[in-house]
Amino acid sequence: MTDHPTPDALEQFILGQLSTAEMREIAWHLLNGCTHCQQATSTLWEPADSFEDPAIFELAGGGDGSESDDYDAVLDRVLETVAATEEVFAAQRLQARGLLAELMQVPVERQHLLVTNSQRFRTRALCDLLVEESHETGFQDPRRAVDLARLAVLVADRLTPDTCGGEEVHESLRARVWAQLGNVHRIHSNLEEAEAALAVAEELLAAGRVGLFDRARVLALLATLRRAQERFAEALQLFDRVAVIYKKLGQWNLLGRTMLQKSLVCGEAGDLEAEMSLLRRALDLIDPQNDARLFLTARHNLIHALNESGQSREAFALLFHSRPLYLKMGDRMNLLKLRWVEGLVAAGLQRHDQAEAAFREVREAYAGIGLDYDAALASLDLAGVYVAQGRAADLLQTAEEILAVFQSRNTHRAALAAVLVLCSAARQEQAGVGLVREVSMFLKRARNNPNLQFSPNS
Repeated sequence: MTDHPTPDALEQFILGQLSTAEMREIAWHLLNGCTHCQQATSTLWEPADSFEDPAIFELAGGGDGSESDDYDAVLDRVLETVAATEEVFAAQRLQARGLLAELMQVPVERQHLLVTNSQRFRTRALCDLLVEESHETGFQDPRRAVDLARLAVLVADRLTPDTCGGEEVHESLRARVWAQLGNVHRIHSNLEEAEAALAVAEELLAAGRVGLFDRARVLALLATLRRAQERFAEALQLFDRVAVIYKKLGQWNLLGRTMLQKSLVCGEAGDLEAEMSLLRRALDLIDPQNDARLFLTARHNLIHALNESGQSREAFALLFHSRPLYLKMGDRMNLLKLRWVEGLVAAGLQRHDQAEAAFREVREAYAGIGLDYDAALASLDLAGVYVAQGRAADLLQTAEEILAVFQSRNTHRAALAAVLVLCSAARQEQAGVGLVREVSMFLKRARNNPNLQFSPNS
């Protein structure tokens, strides 16, 4: 089958919110064995259980259309089954939240003992919830995210196909939890552990029993790791495989997300043209109504790429039209991203006073919430303004301030070495725009990969 209902249509079908004709059309689609759409609705029902009524299979065999009344009655029974399944699912989620709260009240070692020794904690719903919580806390608290992912692995490895609803569901769950563990290790800058965890997920994919959605998730996280390792060609190939899956499933919003992720690889590899082309494709695919945050991220990255490529006027025009999207989000981090990109575009347009004001505000805001690394990156953009204006004393002061913060926070050696080179050049009044840019780009790369070594070219 090639014409699949959209995710929104499937959700409305589950809730009984479509017209009779639309309900009938999607029901026939599912009854005829579309595994793609059955998988897409697997969090709301179990298709094998939902279609046990013999009358359904009798109708699925075809007819002359005279059985419409019988069909409506059967459809009512299907929807009743779905509602009952959804009620059970909600109860399982509620129980899982209680179990998670219980685990969070004891130390990590005790959590592992409880999961290992107590049958109560061996549920698929708890495992799913642990993965979700690990994902949500990944960037805010990477250490806690790692602990949650390890718990999810413990739970998944103690579940069986029978307790999960089948071998494919069990293998998909195991692949998902191992991939999540690898991803949070990557966020925590532990690339070796990330590689080991994602290798387990890859082995599960190779066995061929992982569903398409989870296969796409694992491949995307593996591609993100390859990007962090600067293995750009492999990352692009993996994202291409993810894109093929989402096209097959008709998941256009997720395809747009994949184009966005792929554009990041191109940007870091220095291919700005490919980056901008992919971002434009992503913006065509992402639904701004259903995923406003993702749409804004793609817009933000395109503004940045346009400015980096010397098209600052085009960047300014897109920024002007995008400003309401930042303001609509309303959260502090998006407002800081807005102010930062305003500074970058102003610098690109040689509006140095505006750029300086923006970079100062961003630096102080990040420092105020303890994000010293981001504050240092904003300070380097400020240093670029000072170089452009020939303000050697201000450049030296800024470089030494960054160095002092990095030394006090025990920032990893590679980043510290790059800042030391900048300070040395600034003291000799030999720090040019090229060096400031090199240090800034290196710090962005080294943030999640401290094994990189800085070697200035200017």
